Amino acid sequence: MGVGHGRTRPGHHHARFGPPQEGLLIPSSEIGARPARRARTRAVALVLAVVLLALIAFAALTTVRVNALIGHLEAASAAAEDYMMALAEDPAALPGHLDRARSELDQAEAELAEVPLAQLTAVPWLGRNLTATATAVDQMQVLTEEVAPVLSDAAVLLDFETLRLRDPGSTVGEWRTTIEDSVDVIRAAPGAIDRLGEVRTAISEIDTDGLLPAVRDAIEELELALDDAYGRVAPVRKTFSDLQERVRDGIENFDLLDLIRNLV
Repeated sequence: MGVGHGRTRPGHHHARFGPPQEGLLIPSSEIGARPARRARTRAVALVLAVVLLALIAFAALTTVRVNALIGHLEAASAAAEDYMMALAEDPAALPGHLDRARSELDQAEAELAEVPLAQLTAVPWLGRNLTATATAVDQMQVLTEEVAPVLSDAAVLLDFETLRLRDPGSTVGEWRTTIEDSVDVIRAAPGAIDRLGEVRTAISEIDTDGLLPAVRDAIEELELALDDAYGRVAPVRKTFSDLQERVRDGIENFDLLDLIRNLV
């Protein structure tokens, strides 16, 4: 007998060609999960995009505030330089320069108050710039609130260039009266000059490597200005220290020749 071509062996089926029927190769549970998964992916992507845009906008806003901070810091530094020059050249102009420096620093403080500094310190490129600027502003506040008022009074009493009393009087009695009226400033002046030195050191210790150019330049210029300021007033410290010793010894023991020898 020949082999029958129209028959098939029991249990044997012809291979099917063409697309598989729905549900033969893909579990039915996966069919409904795919659209849901795609929807979740799109939602996550949308949230990430919104967060990213918010971060970019926040960084841009913060950068604007940093620039405003730097502008106020530079203006305060310029006013402080004018103040230091006026100590020797024009004591009458000291209040105006000091008021201008304080005004700029107050505006800088207001800008800082709008920035969440504690949270932003964790952002490397932004946090370091804000921290450096905040440190500079704080130190300048020390300069205007603690140092400058004492130096202003000291400059009225003593010529910072000649290191002589500006208006001592012509008799020993008048000299003594001048010193008696100035005991507080005589005692405070050396400490104020030392405090200026501490401010100068604090600014010099700010690491400017990697800071934004505007921040770096402002801090480095402030450092140079404070170096110059300290150099101007450092010689005055010894004069006030000598006067301090005289005050401790007793003003009634002042002798005109001693005053001339120690102050001229």
